[in-house]
Amino acid sequence: MAPESRIYLLRHAESAPSPDVPEPEWPLSHDGRRQAEKLVPVLAELPILAVYSSPFPRAIDTVRPFADRAGLPVNLVEDLRERRLSSGVAPLPQWRAMLKKAWAEVDWAPPGGESNVQCQRRMVATLRDLAAAHPGEAVLAASHGNAIALFLNSIDPSFGVEEWAALRNPELFVIHYGGGGPASFERIAL
Repeated sequence: MAPESRIYLLRHAESAPSPDVPEPEWPLSHDGRRQAEKLVPVLAELPILAVYSSPFPRAIDTVRPFADRAGLPVNLVEDLRERRLSSGVAPLPQWRAMLKKAWAEVDWAPPGGESNVQCQRRMVATLRDLAAAHPGEAVLAASHGNAIALFLNSIDPSFGVEEWAALRNPELFVIHYGGGGPASFERIAL
């Protein structure tokens, strides 16, 4: 039997949304930068051997303090990005309503956006590939709330829109991989 791999799946710290900045470029807020620093001792206690991140600055900047202190590079993985709601750069005014509709109708996608099914498949494949690249090891992967919630829903279908809405910034889960797929997950207190 192959040794268990673990992915520590981290939702980024608090961001600073702005209507003047495209959503993928939102930085961490002042509190978010402090949260990222406070994560360092927590993450240092874990047997993390590699760090991966969404290419969005708020995810990179959440893991950078830990990676720098651990002497690990931050490897960018495009498919750890947040679920795309539109092809536009401005935040959508009804994005919460759109997400609720998407959770109710999993194949529905707003124009230029991803459906829940598309985002979930992307996250499942990406995290499976990371686990396969690190057999018996533990890695850190920084991503985003909706993408993480959809991934967790693939393991536990009861993890739905209410659980997504209750996620904090930051939030940390450990995903246990065995036998080729995710076997379970648990939340790690921060």
